[in-house]
Amino acid sequence: MKLIISILFFYVNTALAFEPHTANYQLSINGVKIAEEVRTLHQLGDQYFYTANAKTSGLAALIKDYTISASSTFLINKEGVGSINYQILEQEGKQVSENYVIDIYSESGTVMSGLTKTQPKVITWKVKKGNVVDPLSLFLALSYDLKDRPNQSEFSYQVADGKSVEQQYYKKTENQIVSVDNQTFNAIKVERINSENNNMQAYFLSEYRYLPVIIKMTKGSKKYRYEIKDFKASEVRRLQVSF
Repeated sequence: MKLIISILFFYVNTALAFEPHTANYQLSINGVKIAEEVRTLHQLGDQYFYTANAKTSGLAALIKDYTISASSTFLINKEGVGSINYQILEQEGKQVSENYVIDIYSESGTVMSGLTKTQPKVITWKVKKGNVVDPLSLFLALSYDLKDRPNQSEFSYQVADGKSVEQQYYKKTENQIVSVDNQTFNAIKVERINSENNNMQAYFLSEYRYLPVIIKMTKGSKKYRYEIKDFKASEVRRLQVSF
């Protein structure tokens, strides 16, 4: 009986955390709004399909027509989120600047790239035993682990992006008050640790299935900020988003 209850709890918990959704985000760089991004989660049987489409907007669109389309296929097992396939295409106008495709075989500890315009040869990486995530499913992995492992304060992930596989470490710190769409919330703060080149902070709301409402990244001299648009509590209950 306990085993049946545990299995039922696992599937109910998974369904609540990863309900299909669409969410819009505003991206700013160094305080200037430059792009809008739409993220959509679909469920395909026992797998999930997550997409992100970003495009320059406002004055930035007049200067540069820049788009990013990415997708991640993943599943959920006892270890959490595990990626199966990841693709990303970045374009400036009609010119392809980056295009990567990878297939992830966690059971055999292998990540394999596909042939693309910017990756003209197949590369295979050997990874540690366990799940591998991609840059798109990473924040869904954090969302899941924050909800499923509330007493855990540090998390680590193997992250594959088509260029390399990197072990990344994250720490849950003290809760902080954040402002989104002129509303204030007591959010869980998670930040990346042991990284000199990529500083990241994300703020999750436990009241709404650990929705990350703000993500801040610093890469060199550029400061990136993702913020959910038109934030309303009545709508957030239908969303479970990340990137």
